[in-house]
Amino acid sequence: MRPKTRERILVSTLSLFNQKGPETVTTAEIAESVRINQGNLYYYFRTKESLVLALFSRFETDALALVASAEVVPGSDSKAYAGFLRKWFSLVWTYRFLFRDIPGLLAIAPGLREPILAVSAGMRLSVDVFFQRMQDAGRINVAADDRKALLTNIWIVSTYWAVYLGLQEGVRDLGAEHLHWGLSQVASLLRPHLSPEARADLEATLSEPFG
Repeated sequence: MRPKTRERILVSTLSLFNQKGPETVTTAEIAESVRINQGNLYYYFRTKESLVLALFSRFETDALALVASAEVVPGSDSKAYAGFLRKWFSLVWTYRFLFRDIPGLLAIAPGLREPILAVSAGMRLSVDVFFQRMQDAGRINVAADDRKALLTNIWIVSTYWAVYLGLQEGVRDLGAEHLHWGLSQVASLLRPHLSPEARADLEATLSEPFG
């Protein structure tokens, strides 16, 4: 059964935004990729901003589902938390246009600012809870004075690594090697604080290929 038109529009738009960036993709290009006319596209999405917001809503749903899956994991299961980190990187890569150029994206879709802040706050709170569970189980040890800074740095790197690669290294087309690079940067922040068991689980996750 062929996907409904709205679904096809979002799938094609995500692919085009990831490939070229939302600032360069036109509504005519989106309509052509879905094989519909622009009038039909406007029936579902009247502006490029509405497309961005719809895709962000999907990202938010996927992010909340990922958090929910981790909320039932016991603090002693460091392998599951390492897997959670890996899945987060995969999710960011799936919606990489949302993270590659935040200032430019907000110029196109100013309505995105509040949802981004809300998701960011919720995710950071959840990660703080996960840290506490691991600390209670003896899988991680972070001094109270260092915890806030560590969590902030982990959030910055795990969320905006694609921005860094684009601005500093000129990387436009992200691949599996870039996901691994980003994950390795976060691992370098975590590694000194992990127990031997948790460190081994993290290293095992790093050894698994993406894709």
